[in-house]
Amino acid sequence: MTRQEAVIKIAKITRIIGELKYQLDADDEVEFEALDPEWKHIAEWTQEVCRYMELDASPQVARLIANIGFTDMVEKYVQSRRKEIGAKEAKILDDYVKHMRTLSSLCDTRSEEQREKYGDLIEPLANERVAALLQRAVDAGILDRHYQPVPQTSPLQLKVIAYAVSSLCKLHSPYVLFEKQWHRENGKRFNTCRIPKHNTACYEETRALYPEVDFAGFEPVHEAATFYVPQSEEEIRAMYEDLVKYGYIAPETTFEAFGSIFDKARFESPVEWTKNQRQLSYFIHQAFSRFNRKNLWIKGECCFRIGGKKPHKASLVTGFVWIKRAGWMDRYDTRLKAICDRFNQ
Repeated sequence: MTRQEAVIKIAKITRIIGELKYQLDADDEVEFEALDPEWKHIAEWTQEVCRYMELDASPQVARLIANIGFTDMVEKYVQSRRKEIGAKEAKILDDYVKHMRTLSSLCDTRSEEQREKYGDLIEPLANERVAALLQRAVDAGILDRHYQPVPQTSPLQLKVIAYAVSSLCKLHSPYVLFEKQWHRENGKRFNTCRIPKHNTACYEETRALYPEVDFAGFEPVHEAATFYVPQSEEEIRAMYEDLVKYGYIAPETTFEAFGSIFDKARFESPVEWTKNQRQLSYFIHQAFSRFNRKNLWIKGECCFRIGGKKPHKASLVTGFVWIKRAGWMDRYDTRLKAICDRFNQ
């Protein structure tokens, strides 16, 4: 039996036992004629799955087996209604319970063996495939022999490893299990770190450990996030002309390009901001925060460039916070404030 065949049989057993439980919950009785006709094979299927697990104790298959459940309920039903149900039906259920007990015991034994063999890994990761993939990071000096980060390992390196192993092992979430595996100081999470713009050496070296992984989805790509404003096109044009006139945006910026930052469907490309990043933070907040409090800085990151480069959201926030703490909200850039006030009047 292949793993796929075992999974199919387990799915059938789970469905049939679910039907049986539903009947018992509803009427405390089982109408065997109402069950899927294949129910008569559950004992032999369970025995076949048991033989498969003796040869290939797959942790994934073991988890599916554990989810079948309700063996005690089936056993109790047969014992209490043995005189009322047919001998043939009773034997099928008796054999099913017997084989299910054997199968559960086998899974428990295999699970304990897995835990002992891969004792340095949490239970969902305690298998040969994950251990072999993590060994690459051990050999590279990023993890120690217990699969824990060495002191100099960066959060970004851990994020790369977790993403790679999760992708290859088809884990449900790329980071949740590894956040538990790598219990870091002060509860710091590694999955929120971003790829740096310049010093990317450690990222590239760690990624090279897993050449078979497609890292295209490693960094989330946000769709165009544009500003909502209730102002008319004339008011938007007036702001655009002031920003060009006083050198806040590049003179070659067209009104169509500027106007597109207010309409996702028309969005062309980010607008080039010619002043410093702190002034951009001030402008974004003064001009658009009233109607764009949610994702204000993500929108700013999407809609503007400085020197051709995307301003980092965290840097935009830091720039604005500096101005606010200094108490300069009304006098940081009076000309820019006047443009924003006219726009929002």
